[in-house]
Amino acid sequence: MKKRVVIIIAVLLVLIGSYFALVNLGTDKNEDRGLQSDTISIFKTEKDNISAMTISTPDYEYTFYKYKDEEEKEKWKVAGMEEIRLDNIKVDNLAYDFASINASTVIDDASDLASYGFDAPSGYPSVKLADGTIKRFIVGSKTPTGSGYYFKTEDDPTVYTVYSSKAEDFIAPLEKYRDKTLASIEATELVEIKIKRSDADILIRQKTEEESKSDSGLNSWKMISPYERDVSGYNLEEIILKKITGFTVSKFIDDNPGSYAKYGLDLPKYVISFKQKDKEPVTFYLGNVIDDDNEVYVKLEKEKAVYTMALSAFGFRDMDPMQLIDTLVYIQMIDNVDSITLNASGKSYVLKITREGENVSYFINDKPAPEDGFKKVYQELIGLTIRGTVTEDVSAEPLFTAEFKFNNGRANDIIEGIPYKDRYAAIKVNGAGKYYVMKEQVLNMIEKVDKFSENPEKQ
Repeated sequence: MKKRVVIIIAVLLVLIGSYFALVNLGTDKNEDRGLQSDTISIFKTEKDNISAMTISTPDYEYTFYKYKDEEEKEKWKVAGMEEIRLDNIKVDNLAYDFASINASTVIDDASDLASYGFDAPSGYPSVKLADGTIKRFIVGSKTPTGSGYYFKTEDDPTVYTVYSSKAEDFIAPLEKYRDKTLASIEATELVEIKIKRSDADILIRQKTEEESKSDSGLNSWKMISPYERDVSGYNLEEIILKKITGFTVSKFIDDNPGSYAKYGLDLPKYVISFKQKDKEPVTFYLGNVIDDDNEVYVKLEKEKAVYTMALSAFGFRDMDPMQLIDTLVYIQMIDNVDSITLNASGKSYVLKITREGENVSYFINDKPAPEDGFKKVYQELIGLTIRGTVTEDVSAEPLFTAEFKFNNGRANDIIEGIPYKDRYAAIKVNGAGKYYVMKEQVLNMIEKVDKFSENPEKQ
C-alpha cells in the first residue's frame, strides 16, 4: 500500500514539473526577461492637465487641442482641421489613457533597441500639459505574443511593454476619433422634407394651423409638389419616418476634395433635405453608388467633406410620390357635412343629416335612413381613389355631379366626375380637375347610392 502511494506522488511531481516546463517554454523570451507587474507607472498626470495630444506615425500626424464651446464646456478640435466633427467622448478617453500610462512589463536588458522596434517605431505620441511641458513617447513593435507593444519615453532608455488596447489608441488613425453620425434627425421634430431627383421634385411639409382648420383635418402633412394633396400619415411613417433614425458614415473619403466629379457630387443624383423645428435644414447630396459595397458617396450641403454611407439609409429616395399622398380624391369629415346632392344618370339623390343636440338623423330623398347604411354610402361617395394625373383636356358631359353643403360656414363644394380616356373619370373639385379615378368605381358608387335610395332600410 505504501509503495503504491509513493508511486502516485512521484507521478504527480513529474506532471507538475512538466506543466511548469511547458509554461516557461511558451513564454516570450523578451517578456520573460522582464519584471511582471500590473502597477508599473510610466507616466501619470491629471486628465484635465492635458491641453493637447499629438498622434504621429510614419503614415499620418494630427493634434487634438482643447477649446471651450458656447456653453463654456471643454471640447476637442483637430489643429488645422477644425471643421471636422469629433466624437468628444472617444477623444476624452484618449486623454484619460495618456494621463495614466502603466506598463505590464519592464525589460531588464534593452541595450539593443532595434530588437524592440525602436529603429523604425510604430509611432511617436505626445502630450502637452497646461504649463506648456511636452511629454513624448515612442511606440515600438508588437511583442511576439501580440498582447502588447514595446514602449518607452523619449527621455528615458527604459523599455516597457504596454497592453495593445492602450498602445493602439496612441497610434490610431484620426478616423477612430471622428464622429460617425453625419446627422441626427428627430422624426417628431420634422416640419419639411424635400427629395429632388431627375424625375421629380418632391416637397412635403406640415400644415399650418390655418390649413388644418380649413380642411378636413384628417392629415397633418401635405404635399406641395409634384401633387398638391394631403399626405397619408400612415404612409409617411412607413415609407420615410421609420427609416431616418440615423445617418452614419461608413468611410471618411476626402475632407477637402479638389473636385467632386469623381464622386458624382458635382451633379448629385439626389438632393434630400430635412427641416426640423427651429433648426437649419440638413441637406444631403448623393453621388455615385459603389456597387460592390452597396454604398453611396455623400456630402452635406454646407460642408466640403466627402463620405460614404450605406445606400439603405436613403431607401426611400426612389419612392413614387403617389405612395405618400392620401389617394382619396375628395374627402370630408361627415361631422362637418349637412347634405350632399348627387345628380347621376338622370336621377337626383339628396343625402341629408339633421342634428338636434346629441340626436343625429339621416335621410335620403326625405326617407329616414339607418346610420350604418347611410355612412356606408357616404364612404362610397368620398372613397373614389386616385389612379393618376390628368394630362389632357376634360370637356365631356359629367357622369355625376355632387354638391356638398357644410355646417361650419364653409362654402359649398361642387364635385364632378367626367369621362376621361376609355377607362377613367377625371374628378373636378370646384372646376379644377387634376386627378382621375377608375370609371368602374364611379359607376359602382352611383349604383350603390341608387339601391340605397330605393329602400334604405334594407341596407
